[in-house]
Amino acid sequence: MFIAIFFIIVAFGVLVQLPVVATGGLLLALISVWLWQRHHFWYWHRLGVPFVPATAFVGNVWDLLRGACCFGDQFRELYESKEAAGRAFVGIHVLHNHALLLRDPALIKRIMVEDFSQFSSRFETTDPIGDTMGSQNLFFSKYEFWRETHKIFAPFFAVGKVRQMYGLLDNIGKKLEEHMDEKLEGRDSMELEVKQLCALFTTDIIASLAFGIEAHSLQNPDAEFRRMCVEVNDPRPKRLLHLFTMFFFPRLSRRVRTHLYSEEYERFMRKSMDYVLAKREESGEKRHDLIDIFLQLKRTEPAESIIHRPDFFVAQASFLLLAGFDTSSSTITFALYELAKTPTIQRRLRTEIHDAIHSSHGPHLSCESVCGLEYLRQVVDEVLRLYPPTAFLDRCCNSRDGYDLSSWNNGSPFKLHAGTPVYISVLGLHRNPQYWPSPKVFDPERFSAEQRQQHHPMTYLPFGAGPRGCIGTLLGQLEIKVGLLHILKNFRVELCERTLPEMKFDPKAFVLTAHNGTYLRFVKDPL
Repeated sequence: MFIAIFFIIVAFGVLVQLPVVATGGLLLALISVWLWQRHHFWYWHRLGVPFVPATAFVGNVWDLLRGACCFGDQFRELYESKEAAGRAFVGIHVLHNHALLLRDPALIKRIMVEDFSQFSSRFETTDPIGDTMGSQNLFFSKYEFWRETHKIFAPFFAVGKVRQMYGLLDNIGKKLEEHMDEKLEGRDSMELEVKQLCALFTTDIIASLAFGIEAHSLQNPDAEFRRMCVEVNDPRPKRLLHLFTMFFFPRLSRRVRTHLYSEEYERFMRKSMDYVLAKREESGEKRHDLIDIFLQLKRTEPAESIIHRPDFFVAQASFLLLAGFDTSSSTITFALYELAKTPTIQRRLRTEIHDAIHSSHGPHLSCESVCGLEYLRQVVDEVLRLYPPTAFLDRCCNSRDGYDLSSWNNGSPFKLHAGTPVYISVLGLHRNPQYWPSPKVFDPERFSAEQRQQHHPMTYLPFGAGPRGCIGTLLGQLEIKVGLLHILKNFRVELCERTLPEMKFDPKAFVLTAHNGTYLRFVKDPL
C-alpha cells in the first residue's frame, strides 16, 4: 500500500507539473508519517507482547469509528481474534492509545479485585474543573474523590434500603399496567416497540427515585423529563466531540473543556434538583428515595465534606438517571425478546408468577415475594449474561512504577507502564464456549442452584467486579424484575412479522441496546 501511494504522489506531481522540491516534500512527509505510525503501532511487538495487528492511524477500532459496530461488539471481536486465543492478555490500540485487553479470569480478578489499588481509576476523563456535574459522579470521578463518594453512598444501596424503595417501583409498575391497558383499546392483542415502552417505565422509576419527581412519561411520552432523557443521548456534533475526547484523548479533556452532558440537560437537572430539595425540606415528607438520603447527608456531614461542593447532589442524581433508565430498559427489552422466542421458558416463568400471586391472596406481590421468585432470578441472570448492559470494562494503571506482568507473559519480562488502559470484554467472556457451553442459546438453567456451583469465577461480570463494581446492582435487578412482573402477569409475548430474527446492537449506543427497535406482539392473558 505504501508503494502504491508513493507512485500516486509521483504521478500526481508530474501530472500537475509540481516543482521537484514540492513533490519531494510530499514524499518526505509521507515517509515520515509512515515511519511514525509503523513505530507507534509496533509498540507491543517491541515489548514482546502478543498483539492484534492495527490498522494505520485508527488502531483496532476502525469498525467502531465508522459506525459498523458498538463498543461491546468491537471489544468482543478483539477478544475472539486468533492472536488473542489462549493468551492471558493481548496488546491492542484503541485509536492511538496503547492498551491491554485482559482475557484470563484469574488475571482479571488480580487487577480488578486483589490489586485494585494499582488500577483504581478509569481511563476516561471529563474536565475535572469546568464539568462539575460530569466529573463528580461515581463513574467518572478519580480514585480519591470516588472513594469518599462511595463510602458515603454504599450504605444507602444495601439490601434494606433498596427494599424500602420497592413501594415506589411497584407504584410505577401499576402505572405500566394501566398504560398497556389503554394501548390495548379493547383488543385481544397488540404490536409494540418494546424498547420505547420499557424506556418510559424506567424513566419514571429513576425520576421518582433520584429526583422525587412524578415524571409521567407513561401517561405522556413527550413529558419534559422523558424529553431530557432522549436529549442527553442526542448525537449532536459538539457532544460527539466531547465524548470522543473523553474516551480517546482524555488528557485533552481540560483543554477542550469537555462536558458529559449538554447545556440544556445541565440547566434542567440543576433546576429540578434545587426545586425538589427545597420542597422536600419544607414539607418534611419521607419517600425512601435518593432525596431523603441527600437531605440526611446535608444535616449530618461536616462542612469540609465533599457533599457540600457545588453540583455534588445533582451530579449523582443526573448520572443515576443517565445510567439507570437505559440499562434497565434494554435488559427488560432483551428479556421479553428471548421469552417470545422460547415459549416453554415463558410458560414456566408465568406459572411461577401465577403461583406467587395465588399464594399472596391478592394481585400485588411484596418485595420479599418478588425477590423469592427463583426462576425469575434465573431468567434475569441469563439475560444479563447474553446481553450485559456494560459490555466492556476499563481501568487505568495508576502505579508510578508500572505493573509487572512477566508471569502472565509466558515467562518473558514485561511491565505495564503507568497510565496504560486495560480493557475487559464482558460480552466476550459471557459468550466464550469455554465457560458457557452453547453460549448463544438462551438457557436460564445455567443459573439454577446446582449449575451456579460450577461457574468459573470472574466469567460473569454484568455489573463489573471489585470495589468499583456497580453500586446500584441490587436496585437495578429489582427494577428489571418489577418491570417483567407487571408485564407478564397480564400479557403473553409473541413474535410478530416485524420481529428481527437475530438481535442487532445499536452502533451509536455506549451501553448494549437493541438497534432499529424490537417489535413484539402482546396478547392479553391475565394471571
